[in-house]
Amino acid sequence: MKKKHLIELRNSLRRRGFWVDVIDRELVLDQWYSKSNFCEMLELLTSLQISIQIGEQGIRLEPNTLVPDEIFNRIESFNRDDLRLIPISLTIPQGWSYNPNNDLSMLEIDCGIVSLVFALNKVDLYTSMSCDGHGQREPKIWFNGHAYIETIRKILMEANREVSFAYDWEIREEGSSSVLTAKKRLSNDKWDVKKIQDDALALSEYIYNNYFRIW
Repeated sequence: MKKKHLIELRNSLRRRGFWVDVIDRELVLDQWYSKSNFCEMLELLTSLQISIQIGEQGIRLEPNTLVPDEIFNRIESFNRDDLRLIPISLTIPQGWSYNPNNDLSMLEIDCGIVSLVFALNKVDLYTSMSCDGHGQREPKIWFNGHAYIETIRKILMEANREVSFAYDWEIREEGSSSVLTAKKRLSNDKWDVKKIQDDALALSEYIYNNYFRIW
């Protein structure tokens, strides 16, 4: 597979909450993830009949494997109900370090918001619940208490200087919790999960690139 196609596959997996990098032609999952997250990623790819091998640190595609655009779209909108029970004999890569304490399931988090849930938890801004709105309402990510409000407001303010978003993102108190959410710029606009996913990925990349070494 050409590197260009690996990058496209990387981007689709990131949108679905699996933060991978291309290293030595392998897709290597971030060390924040657990063994079960790695298995979720394998289950996703094999459910879509993408032929893979285990590499030194991540996964490799079988030689001459082609992934059509339709499959990229299916990865980005994939949920647990789409899983096909295909026996997997693949193991965890020997050179991959993982997080044994992470108990989040990526496939149980809404596809529109999952990349942002990853990035927030990656930098120790621990989420309690999330919903992408399913095209009917605003996306929301909840946090217990109010301790993260000022930090996340600072992140949003800085990100808005560098990133163009489809929606206006804000964090506010909601009872004993805090909620990160978005607002439409025009009241008659429709909620678009794809645009929410675009925003979530863009904000995730900003957080990942600017904050993960600081916390």
